Amino acid sequence: MRPIRPRRALAAAALLLSIGGIAVSPASAARASAEARQVLTVARQAMADQHLAGMILRVDRSGRQVVKAALGESMTGVPATPSMRFRMGSETIPYLTTIALQLQQEGRLDLDDPLSKYLPDSGVPNADRVTLRMLGHAISGYPDWIQGNQAFVDVLLANPFRLWNDQELLDAAFAQPLICDPGACFHYAHTNFLLLGQVLTAVTGKPFSSLVRERIFRPLKLRHTTITRTALMPEPTLHAYGTDRGPYEDTTSWSPSWGLGRGQLMVSTIDDVQQSAKWILGAKLISRASERDFVERPPVIKTPIPGLSYGLGVLLSGDWRIQNPFVNNYGGVMAYLPQERLAISIVTTLGPGADFSGRNPSEAVLSRLADALAPGHPVQLPST
Repeated sequence: MRPIRPRRALAAAALLLSIGGIAVSPASAARASAEARQVLTVARQAMADQHLAGMILRVDRSGRQVVKAALGESMTGVPATPSMRFRMGSETIPYLTTIALQLQQEGRLDLDDPLSKYLPDSGVPNADRVTLRMLGHAISGYPDWIQGNQAFVDVLLANPFRLWNDQELLDAAFAQPLICDPGACFHYAHTNFLLLGQVLTAVTGKPFSSLVRERIFRPLKLRHTTITRTALMPEPTLHAYGTDRGPYEDTTSWSPSWGLGRGQLMVSTIDDVQQSAKWILGAKLISRASERDFVERPPVIKTPIPGLSYGLGVLLSGDWRIQNPFVNNYGGVMAYLPQERLAISIVTTLGPGADFSGRNPSEAVLSRLADALAPGHPVQLPST
């Protein structure tokens, strides 16, 4: 895999800055150019250190695009480009919690209501004790269908092209013991968000795919984000690679349907993810009161990483708001720092010499960029 030559990358960054449509003074332009060079230097070094195949990233500050760049290759001899699509994974979870908060503002639900009020016939354990807020904070005590469930992983890897439905995923989750009593522990489980999506459908009478198009895609003008449970992705596509089944192989066409509930699985571009980082993590589609709910830190969450907690579908590391998917070997991050109005979006893919332990390499890239661009606001995540 060949990374883009530094001069070519810097020239591309300078071109993007020059066509941003914002008039700036020569001094401001010089500062912006220096910051762009700094971002690219950090990104190239992180890419080399982690033996990545490709990386696409975008950094914005105060509404101004600092840099948008693609490094490395999608496939051998095919350079990565900023327009390439990739799987978003859990970056869609804040869409879900944003819509839940909007519906609460409208008086159509209450996050402190029990799950059983909206899904009375679900058969889900503790539905009368688990609240919607607990689902959003992942403190319901529900098990995940994939994390910690080797039997499910074995079935998944035996046929990574299988199309899973919501009930199959819930059955796999609840075939296991509950993790804890409702509200007693933090346990990240996709189960929470599948159920919360079903609640939103029950409240509105609309599938989640319709809700997200109406309430997220339309106001944010996300024209390159596609909802899909199948392996098909629009071209151009950034390819991903892994060793989950032994050999180093292309995992781009593996089914994403194991990941989240119906309507929550999406493919996007770096521009659309960056728009989401600014507007969704920036809480611009909800009220101030709802924003406080969004970034509330439940007291039950205890992590070995200082300052790390989990809001309503969003990781909170210090002052940063983050989502960090790792799906079918696409490592992603979207992050927003309100104090600096700094938004960073990254997607990475793994080269043959990379770490295949399941760690998300984009987290380490984000941490380095945070140190460089916002030195008073470090990021600490599991892979950093």
